[in-house]
Amino acid sequence: MAESKGEQPTAIKPRVLPWHTQPIEQLKQAWATQRLSHALLLQGAEGIGKRELAAWIAAAVLCDRSSGAELRHCRECTSCKLIEAGSHPDLLWVRPEEDKQQISIDQLRAAAERLSKTSYRQGYKVAIVEPAHQMTPGAANSLLKTLEEPSKATVIILISSRPSSLLPTVRSRCQKLTIAGPSPAQALEWIQQQTGREVTSDVLEFAGHAPLKALEQVESGFDALNEQMQKSLGALLQNRADVTQVAAEWADDRLNDRLNWLDLWLQSLARAALAGTAEFITFPTRPVPLPSSSRTLNISGVYSLVDRARALKAQLVRTALQRELAVASWLFALLDLVVPPPAPNQRDTPVTRSR
Repeated sequence: MAESKGEQPTAIKPRVLPWHTQPIEQLKQAWATQRLSHALLLQGAEGIGKRELAAWIAAAVLCDRSSGAELRHCRECTSCKLIEAGSHPDLLWVRPEEDKQQISIDQLRAAAERLSKTSYRQGYKVAIVEPAHQMTPGAANSLLKTLEEPSKATVIILISSRPSSLLPTVRSRCQKLTIAGPSPAQALEWIQQQTGREVTSDVLEFAGHAPLKALEQVESGFDALNEQMQKSLGALLQNRADVTQVAAEWADDRLNDRLNWLDLWLQSLARAALAGTAEFITFPTRPVPLPSSSRTLNISGVYSLVDRARALKAQLVRTALQRELAVASWLFALLDLVVPPPAPNQRDTPVTRSR
């Protein structure tokens, strides 16, 4: 299929991960008994390989050797080679257009029109919609019409980490495949196999227990980021660093990761305060000590800071903003919350937190 508005050639390669065994077996049984649905909904948490699995399903359905009772991705036939090259004419990916947050009705109408035409390779046609929960209401209704009157030899694959956000009528017309993530031990073992080095549970927690996200973090230098965040935060809390300097250091291309780190740190801070051990924080492994304080930590204030960090992350996606200024403002709020005011005999001493 030639590229059209809203379609992006996919770089996602077909991939079966160790925890994909059960849904793969379901699909193979459905194929063998000629009961494979024309619409599949892959649902599960972020970062567990739903896109890679969708690419495998598409490759297997389109494979020249998936005939009879066997569903397979042989990697050797013409169809499979086209899949690997990202240029199969009968595979369509529908995603939000560049700089857009939603999939439009025009994209779904264009996809439906192409699915209604004859296959280029005289076999199946496959469309992958992801993330499906980001369709506009009009797009979802347009898809519903396609699901109600499917074209011959067509498979539509929806990918969603929030299936409850889909129209109930859309969900009811799909064969649901719930993709469960691996256990922490299985995830760490897999990451170590991929990277060839030891990894700690910190990176898995940081990635929300999503193995593919954790793998990306390991490969992008999580250990260095973790160490730097501990060092600069510790210096800031002990009044050995300037807020504006730390804000300038953090406002780089990894600011989103830094905000994720702070989100987890603050949640650990709240848990530790509730347990009466707020002087030391449980995440990361090497805890960042807090200055001693006679006042009780304001738990609602901690979660207010969490909300502000998450709002800042959302702003990074939607709009351009003065990063250093935004980070500095957040850090001043943090210091006001967790660092005790100076003693009376220190009030005339210049401090690095001054605005």
